[in-house]
Amino acid sequence: MELTTKGRYAVMAMADLASYADQVAVPLSLVAERQHLPLAYLEQLFVPLRRTGLVESARGRAGGYRLAKDPSEISVAEVMAAVEEATHFTRCSDNDPRCSVASPCLTHGLWSALSEATTEFLASTSLADVIAGGKYSRRPAVTASPAAKNVAYLDHNATAPLRSEAKAAMIAALDLVGNPSSVHAEGRRARAVVEAARERVARLVGAKPSEIVFTSGASEANAWAMSQPWATILTSGIEHESVLAPVRAAKCDVITLSTGRDGVVRVDEVAEHILKRGVATPAVVALQMANNETGVIQPVAEVAEFARGHGVSVHSDAVQAAGRLPIDFAALGLDTLAISAHKLGGPKGVGALVIRDHVDLVPLLRGGGQERRRRAGTENVAAIAGFGAAAEAAMAELESISSVRNLRDGLEAEIRRISPHAVIVGEAAPRIANTIAVALPGKLAETLVIRLDLAGVAVSAGSACSSGKVGASHVLEAMGLGPEFATSSIRISLGPTTTKNDIQAFVEAWRTIAGAPAIAA
Repeated sequence: MELTTKGRYAVMAMADLASYADQVAVPLSLVAERQHLPLAYLEQLFVPLRRTGLVESARGRAGGYRLAKDPSEISVAEVMAAVEEATHFTRCSDNDPRCSVASPCLTHGLWSALSEATTEFLASTSLADVIAGGKYSRRPAVTASPAAKNVAYLDHNATAPLRSEAKAAMIAALDLVGNPSSVHAEGRRARAVVEAARERVARLVGAKPSEIVFTSGASEANAWAMSQPWATILTSGIEHESVLAPVRAAKCDVITLSTGRDGVVRVDEVAEHILKRGVATPAVVALQMANNETGVIQPVAEVAEFARGHGVSVHSDAVQAAGRLPIDFAALGLDTLAISAHKLGGPKGVGALVIRDHVDLVPLLRGGGQERRRRAGTENVAAIAGFGAAAEAAMAELESISSVRNLRDGLEAEIRRISPHAVIVGEAAPRIANTIAVALPGKLAETLVIRLDLAGVAVSAGSACSSGKVGASHVLEAMGLGPEFATSSIRISLGPTTTKNDIQAFVEAWRTIAGAPAIAA
């Protein structure tokens, strides 16, 4: 008997999944890289494996495949049968028309018995027997050492670790009984906490406390600003999806502003649309302050000065800029600005829309008189308290942001030294101090992220994964970068808690991962 490629590859891939059965899902690109198998062939094999119920697919950023059952419950014979791999020897089989059962050859019984024994053996052998620690593996079971549990967290742009000040403020606020809208003493205590936090958040962005409206996060704030009855919205393809999605749903004219390969929107293009081509009013320019993937800083002040001078409103998503850049809402001349607590060390699920005094917005949420009748719903007092504490701490740390920049610059130098062909996206433009977007052509972003995760380093990909497929970063595509960059870019984002040891952990992992051969798609 000689196994064909499909049988060998199917068993190897399933054994790989069994080795990582404790994970939510494993992308096929990572299986291909670990086992040195062609990705395109694996994708074909997993169609019947899924159809026969041996694996399940998972979509989303953590997408891929996982076993449908415990490794001990899946036999090698089942895997081979799913991909139609035969397990009998030569033609000595009652089911093979080439075998003359009526007048068998001298060795028919021998080979038939061997085929039956082989089939029984494969049926009695599970994937658990094949992987490390199993009776047919020469590799001992791997147990994680205590040191392996330490993670170098370099994903602050996704969410920053909760600050101790924010945690303490939240715990204290949880003991408050009253509703902040109630007029009795308990209600007034809760109201005092909310208003103190409002003042702290206002100081962080250079706004008046009266201009701060607490929301469930920046996604709500961006959706609120974009849901106004605009006749025209001018925005670019590099905006966060929380801006782009409501813009796509808006029933108005949408003008897409271009960016160069440096990822910067040009003020003169905004001027050309407004002055030469004309825009229907009311109109708004939606321009982020700093990009979440590349860290590139946009000319918000210049755009706002021109736009407002011609009767066009300006909204800015400042989620990644708050706490990393000095922000003066009053001086910028913006109409609205969105920020989020968990990006600067506050709790998740709370943010704010900063609305310039005398700018009236149609409420997104109705049903109550909270937030001066601008946003209905009882305030999340504990989260707001944590937001305020985090904002105050982040503002105090702005003076020492250079230390984060020094770590970032040192890491970039190491990446260039190890991978001369790697590309730092947006390096020619001004960037916030903590962010690196690096593209490594020939590697899939999701594979890089997962391999770094296995090495104890947490980063993000600018692209989305779906059932083992990688999608290109819409930000890099909007910048005019080709698919070889848009599908291979990862984001490394530092914060005030990042240490030299974290940087060194990344460098050591990168040295191994970046030097590994690429798998052809």
